[in-house]
Amino acid sequence: MKESIANAYILNIVIVFVVIFIFFFASSLTYSKAFKVKNRIVDIIEKYESYNSAAVAEIASTLSEMGYRVNTTNKGCPRRNEKDSLSITNNSYRYCVYEYDTPKGKYYGVSAYMYFDFPIIGESLELPVYGETKILGILK
Repeated sequence: MKESIANAYILNIVIVFVVIFIFFFASSLTYSKAFKVKNRIVDIIEKYESYNSAAVAEIASTLSEMGYRVNTTNKGCPRRNEKDSLSITNNSYRYCVYEYDTPKGKYYGVSAYMYFDFPIIGESLELPVYGETKILGILK
């Protein structure tokens, strides 16, 4: 009887480690996808040297090709460093673009989101992944 109780404890420990491993694996996959999306949006903005209608169209087509999650909520973008987002709130994908001015020129900040769904409790969690472009249109 003593060995069967010890085996049950070992089995519980193994199950806990498997759940922790699955959580870290899912987190790393979600983070890498959000990081790729953020980097791709930054590249497109740098390509057009602005966040304009051509950049918005290319971002939308790129995100649909990448399989980024379609925006199912009507959440807007939060303020960041006292700036409002330039992103269109009725677009199909949730990402936020912020414009900052410096004496050398302007640059853009981009937030893409990592999504975690918890089907048993019916909740979801989203965490931002933030990055910035280089300074565009450098003034001389």
